[in-house]
Amino acid sequence: MNIKFLIRKMWILALPAVFLVTSCDDLEVENLNAATIDDVLGNPGEYPSLVAGTYIRWWRAIQQDNVGMPYTVMAQGGTSSWGNWGMQDLGTIPKSPVQNTLTYNNRAFMTSPWANLNGGLGQINEVLRVMNEVFDGKAIDPATGEDLTASVLANAKTVQGLNLGHLALFFDQAYAADDSYTVVQLAELDFAPYTEVAALAVQKLEEAAAIYLANPSVVMRDIPGELLSGEAAARFCRSYAAKILAYTSRDANETATLTNWAKILQLTSTGIQADWSPQGDGGTAWWTRLLVNGQLPLWMRVSQRMVNMLEGGNQTTAPFPWPNGSGTLPRITSPRDARINTYLRYNSGVSFQTARGWYFFSNYHYSRYANYLVAYTDRMNHLDFAESELLRAEAILRTNGSKATAATIINRTRVGKGGLAPLTGAESTDLLLREITYERLIEFSWHAAGSTWFYRRMTTAADMQLEPGTPRHLPVPAFELDLKGIGLYTFGGAGNER
Repeated sequence: MNIKFLIRKMWILALPAVFLVTSCDDLEVENLNAATIDDVLGNPGEYPSLVAGTYIRWWRAIQQDNVGMPYTVMAQGGTSSWGNWGMQDLGTIPKSPVQNTLTYNNRAFMTSPWANLNGGLGQINEVLRVMNEVFDGKAIDPATGEDLTASVLANAKTVQGLNLGHLALFFDQAYAADDSYTVVQLAELDFAPYTEVAALAVQKLEEAAAIYLANPSVVMRDIPGELLSGEAAARFCRSYAAKILAYTSRDANETATLTNWAKILQLTSTGIQADWSPQGDGGTAWWTRLLVNGQLPLWMRVSQRMVNMLEGGNQTTAPFPWPNGSGTLPRITSPRDARINTYLRYNSGVSFQTARGWYFFSNYHYSRYANYLVAYTDRMNHLDFAESELLRAEAILRTNGSKATAATIINRTRVGKGGLAPLTGAESTDLLLREITYERLIEFSWHAAGSTWFYRRMTTAADMQLEPGTPRHLPVPAFELDLKGIGLYTFGGAGNER
């Protein structure tokens, strides 16, 4: 069969099967028609760039407009009573069901990540499928003869893992799809539970790690400031796989009984050894909303629940919940945790609307990365070595390892940045696990969209958990359910968290 005809036929057949992400809601879809289909998929020399571009789409799906702000408010990391991005709706107490309808104005916090994650995944899968079915699994540049196969496979599997992983982190179910499915099978694919999607994500990241190790010159492409290769790229894949495994847990019971902590210990023991922090590009593609509006006091404050936690639960200097009728609270002058003064900044007033609930109020806003606001070109901490190490510490504790080793890991941020008394390992396992959650919330809530939500829903420390009625995951968006002829459903509100 003519190769160009076959490629065009495969692409056209795949259009209705790229996970049905054809809604016009908040989609920022790369226009592949700028070049012909034959040019895009008929030239393996273009595959590395085509795959590399999907890193940007993954970043957009999880870090830009529609995810970071509302998810952080929903989980009481940050607070804001403004309606933008659904912050008021998700932050209101008592919690209400998510409005999963075709007409809900703020539905983009569901539709945008769903569309971009699935769209990027579909694009990757098509490249690999054509490479396998037309070019015998090889990507040979026809102009130079260079074998690009390892680069395509390593980066493609990395992005497959990142996209699948975030679908599992955000949604109750999704398509557990990769390039092993035929076009016809994709069109008929049913949703899989988040656990199955997460398992496939981890598989892809481990496969990518093996390719990077076997081909040390292959680079994770087009991520500004983080062009990892060889062992460093493999370590990134392992740490991210561990993050997905741990954070997909929906509640304390799953964390204690279902999460594979032995696997997480294995992955983090050979994980990253330095922070993974893409370089900001001035706000074009590589930027993050949480470090923009999330650090502006008129837009978002640090939840009073977090301020109270930093102050050790002191109801005199940092009362929680915020007292009704109080327009402001005094500055905390002798904080328990030094990070109140180094990560946060005090404001004498609060600009939120009292009619929407005094519990939205806070005098403190996040300012740890204030320099980023100058030009949006600073590094953007996303997966820190310290976060990977705290996962390792929790895995040590949950596999009956050394409590002293876990305590040493916790103390790196607890003592080094918070100025708190060091842990020794003589403490109870439950207390050490609680302090791991505390460090996660304080250190990393502004690093990756959804982090506060993940930390609170997975923790076994009762005082750190989500507000009752908070959804443990999001439903498949209404437009996708409608296209598949499935009835609408949702999560949130008392008794309907999951």
